[in-house]
Amino acid sequence: MNSLNDLYNKSCKPKCGSYKQISSHITLIDNFFEDFETARDFFINREKWECIPYQEHSKPGYESLFPKWIGKSLMEKYVLNNKISDDMNSYTIACNFFYNNSNHVWSLSNSNYFPHIDGTERYNTLGQICLINLNKVPVSTKFYTYKNKEYCTNEMLDEWDNCVEKLETKLKEYYNYKNNITSDETKLFLNTQNLDTKLIKTLEYKPNQAIIYSENLFHSPNVTQEFTEENPRCLLRINFYIKSIKPKNINYG
Repeated sequence: MNSLNDLYNKSCKPKCGSYKQISSHITLIDNFFEDFETARDFFINREKWECIPYQEHSKPGYESLFPKWIGKSLMEKYVLNNKISDDMNSYTIACNFFYNNSNHVWSLSNSNYFPHIDGTERYNTLGQICLINLNKVPVSTKFYTYKNKEYCTNEMLDEWDNCVEKLETKLKEYYNYKNNITSDETKLFLNTQNLDTKLIKTLEYKPNQAIIYSENLFHSPNVTQEFTEENPRCLLRINFYIKSIKPKNINYG
């Protein structure tokens, strides 16, 4: 029986050419793969699942799923080079294919105009998100503050969840509980609100460049108009947990 292991091992060797620290919670990695074209072909040409509400999250588009060890093997060079203490059993990996679908949004964060978080620090561990740009054009991710805070603490979590819940209820009321609220309608609604969130930066990363950030940062994907169902925004997403101590001696050269 033929497996994908050999093709993966030949096609997807990580290089991680250099690191640039944007802030204490965000790092850019240049030249993630040794051979970008073959790695890109490997990941974007696997079987895809359509994202649906049963997943209980608001990801749009499609995704391809991979064994957890793939994420661990791709991040190993970065983790070892930078003396990061990771949870070896925490890795998950998927290739996301997002596109601009203005006809219907599942949630505020799905609208592309409002931030979310993916978790908070737990038991001295903090989740990390690595996004590798598999497109042939630059992509970007947006980062926000909530009440002038760039990330959500456990003490803030209930307040943040209540804020989002109240806004989503207001959104439904604003449009009289119509079935399909569009992203443009969501944008118009948000413009009528006195929000405690503020967009502070939009970070761009190029083909074969990756961004790593802490999951407790207020953020949202920037799915621009150029990305359609026929030409989606393709990102390889790796999630893993580290001890929540700022790593030392990171090689940013």
